[in-house]
Amino acid sequence: MITKLIDNTSVKYTKTCTLILCLMLSCLSSRAQWNEAFVQNPGTGKYLAGIYGNADYSSNAVTTAFLTNYIQGSYLDDNLKQQVVSNLQNTNRLGYSLNYGAMGVLYNDTIKSHVFNFFIALRHKSYINAAFPPDVFNVAFYGNASYAGQTAKLSPFNLNSLSYQQLEIGSVCTNFGKVQLGVGVSFLAGQQLQVINTSEGYLYTDPYGQYIQLASNTKYNASDSTPGNYLNGYGASLDIYLSAPYKIAGKNGKVTVSMSDLGFIRWNSHSLSYNKDTTYLYNGININSINGLENAAINKDSLQNKYFPLARKLFYMSIPTTMSINTNTDIDIMHLELGAWYIFNTNSLPYFYAQGDKNFSHGWFGNLQIGYGGYSTYNASISIGKQMKNTEIKLGINHLQGIIVPDELGGAGVIIELLHTFK
Repeated sequence: MITKLIDNTSVKYTKTCTLILCLMLSCLSSRAQWNEAFVQNPGTGKYLAGIYGNADYSSNAVTTAFLTNYIQGSYLDDNLKQQVVSNLQNTNRLGYSLNYGAMGVLYNDTIKSHVFNFFIALRHKSYINAAFPPDVFNVAFYGNASYAGQTAKLSPFNLNSLSYQQLEIGSVCTNFGKVQLGVGVSFLAGQQLQVINTSEGYLYTDPYGQYIQLASNTKYNASDSTPGNYLNGYGASLDIYLSAPYKIAGKNGKVTVSMSDLGFIRWNSHSLSYNKDTTYLYNGININSINGLENAAINKDSLQNKYFPLARKLFYMSIPTTMSINTNTDIDIMHLELGAWYIFNTNSLPYFYAQGDKNFSHGWFGNLQIGYGGYSTYNASISIGKQMKNTEIKLGINHLQGIIVPDELGGAGVIIELLHTFK
């Protein structure tokens, strides 16, 4: 009998992903809100055209330096791993988003006594987020040798990976009484999905390395991974926006409530599904002679069919839905924004923030935000912009803490937006 304890010292990105999946299976704070350009004309023209893009990563455990080396496939030395270990908590979170797109707006179209802004937007959205206990990281990057005679807790574990395209049309009534009311309807084209949810799981390693035992209660759903398949599902979503003015201590302001991406995707009948609560015991391979070595190779497909049988069937899956509320008060020297948002169907916590918006001379403007929650804990972000006649450009940097001290904290994000109005 031949058995071996897992003891990894150098792990590349693809190998680590495979290890984590086998064990378990065995996008910006205020940017999440309704786009203000749909409501308020940033220029003087009748029409607006704009493009934008943002990428965002944050975590309460996995540092920016570790993630950078992980993605690049660089060597993960013990210092990088130990810094993550020192950050590990009972529940660890990480989240990544990549969103970009183009939009167009028609302003101030009067229907009877109401004034409407009509808009259209085409977007790509990608999300990856996970929540995991400390033992998942330790087994994945150190192996199970240190768990000889012990049980590694692998649950609760949740991983979501999703990408889709979105075509939205909608309108905003800017004088619905004293409030502004907006609605958008979207068609969704599902591109890729992978969801792992392990409600209970553990890995026991025999003290002498004679066997390992894996218990897992896991649900798994994934889109068709056949090369060349770019449309694996379709669906719909709804956006709602409501804004009302107020006055407090003689200062004008407005309160805004919005919900974005309330919807689902129907993944086609070639999608994969797995749902099983069971225990696996592996005690090596029996070899009776040296000639038996040629038959000792492990067939990955055979193991999957035996232990993790996947069924092909269609299913419906909700997409990440953002609900936000904020107040914006003019306090003379600047605008003070206080708000909160929460993204359903992800591993994010609610996010609370305070932000100061300031206009400067020559068309320059900027803001500074401090917040708490999301995938990390504390967060700081800054953005600047410039208004040039009918053109406006914005650049923002998110998770400054993960950029300033990347060896200790996790987070980095950037957003850019270019808007132009014309007659």
